[in-house]
Amino acid sequence: MVVELPYSLHTRYASIATAWTVIIIPPIFLNLGLFYGLWYGKPDMDRMLVLTLPTGVLGIFTIIAIVERVWKLIKLSPEYRPLNSPRYALDIFQWGYFLALLVISSLITSTLARDDRDQDGHAFQIRLISLPAAVLMYLVATLTLLSMVLNRFAVKLPFQFGSLGPGNVVRPAIFYIVEDIVAVDGCGGMDYRKAFGARYDNSIIFRRMIWNLSGLWMLFFYASATLFTILVFTLPVATVYAVGWAGPFPLAGVMAIWTIVHVKAQLRKERRWAVEEDESTPLID
Repeated sequence: MVVELPYSLHTRYASIATAWTVIIIPPIFLNLGLFYGLWYGKPDMDRMLVLTLPTGVLGIFTIIAIVERVWKLIKLSPEYRPLNSPRYALDIFQWGYFLALLVISSLITSTLARDDRDQDGHAFQIRLISLPAAVLMYLVATLTLLSMVLNRFAVKLPFQFGSLGPGNVVRPAIFYIVEDIVAVDGCGGMDYRKAFGARYDNSIIFRRMIWNLSGLWMLFFYASATLFTILVFTLPVATVYAVGWAGPFPLAGVMAIWTIVHVKAQLRKERRWAVEEDESTPLID
C-alpha cells in the first residue's frame, strides 16, 4: 500500500518560494550588480573593497536565511524538527548548509587574504572568488556519492541521524534533502517527515526513485562544477564573475524541471504497482 504524503506543492509554493528567494536572488542580482557596478563604475575605488563588498552583502542574506531556518528548528514546539530528536538538534540539511558555508567562506577569505600577489590587476583573485557555486556543487556531489556508497553497502547508523535512529541503514542524500526542505522550508512539519519515511520504507519504486535521483543529481553536479571551473579559468576576466555565480542556476533550473516531470511519472508508476499488489493479494475469509 502506498503511504499518502500529507502535503501538496500547490498549497506550499509560497512558503518554499519565499525561503529560497532569500538564498538564490541575492547571489544573482545583488552580488553581480554590486561587483560590476563598483568594479567598472567606480574605477578609483579600492579594488579589495570592491571584491569584499558583494560577498559581504551576500553574507548578510545568508545569515538571515540561517537564523530564520534555525529558529523554526529550535522552537519549543517540535513541529519542524527531525523525528525523536531533542530541541536543539538541527536537521541534516542545516548541518550540510553549515558545512557548505564553512567551505565557501574559507575559499572567499583565503582569496581576499592573498591580495594582488600575482600583480595581475586582481585577475586571479576574481577567478577564485567566482568559484563558490562550483565548489558547492563539488561538495554536494561528494556528500551524495558518500551517502550512496554507504546505502549500497547497507551501513547502519551508529547514532541518531536526522529522523533516523541508530541501526537504520544510511539513505541516499536526496531523501534527507527532500524531507528537510519540505518539512521546514515548506512547512510540512513532522507529519510530512513521518509519511515520507513510511513511504520510503513501504515502496520499492519510491526507494529506487530516490536512489536514481541521487545518482543523477550527483553526476549533474560533478559535470556542472567541472564545466564552470574550466570556464572560470579560461574565459576573459570581465565575464567570469557572472559566469561563475549565475551560470549554474539556469542549468539547475532545467534539471529541477526534469526532476519534477520524472517524479510525477514514477509516482504514477508506483500507484499502478500498488493497485496490482492489492489485486493480487488473496482475500482471507
